[in-house]
Amino acid sequence: MKKLIKVGCTSLGAVMLFSFSNKIYAEEVDTSKTNADFILVGGTEDNKPTEPIIPIDPPTNHTGNLVIDAISDFKFSDGKIESKSVSYNAVIPSGKTLGLQVTDTRGTGAGWNLTAKISNFENATKTKTLKGAEVFLPEGDVTTTSVSKENAAISNSVILNSNEQTVFSASKDAGMGTWSSNFEGKGEHVTITVPDGNYADSYSAEILWSLQDVPK
Repeated sequence: MKKLIKVGCTSLGAVMLFSFSNKIYAEEVDTSKTNADFILVGGTEDNKPTEPIIPIDPPTNHTGNLVIDAISDFKFSDGKIESKSVSYNAVIPSGKTLGLQVTDTRGTGAGWNLTAKISNFENATKTKTLKGAEVFLPEGDVTTTSVSKENAAISNSVILNSNEQTVFSASKDAGMGTWSSNFEGKGEHVTITVPDGNYADSYSAEILWSLQDVPK
């Protein structure tokens, strides 16, 4: 019994010695802190045009710190007069996307609002009007190069008319960077609906897009 107690005491002593030895030979760590400073300024009116991040045509080649980079023209498939209203899809050019793109490099988080309105569809000599025609823009699929994807721009579906309507917008602290909207990215189509009772002819209309530097 005495032998067992002696062995136990020896083992405990060895553990204590090992721990004490570690404290003696531990390396000291020296630390220090430095600063890293950086100034980020907003874009200016001299900013170069931004390339579309999806293949939208044509580009506007606009310069500045809040600009429309690109917006699609719409050419609809040919229609035939019927005894009812008929809708026709916009034709998508090969390798292209129907959509629009906005870039905000102001760095203020002020938000923005893009509206659209459309004129009457008229023939080349402006002697005939395509009465009751409606152009529908679906809610687009929004993509961006921005790291702040949670502060996204918002795309709205609209039926264009002679009044300004919001198509694409960003609230305060949203929509910073480059944002695009693919009109047909969620499965719906850009369409024109034409009622019966119109003259056979070729018609054109003008869509006016306005980008305002205030949120909706």
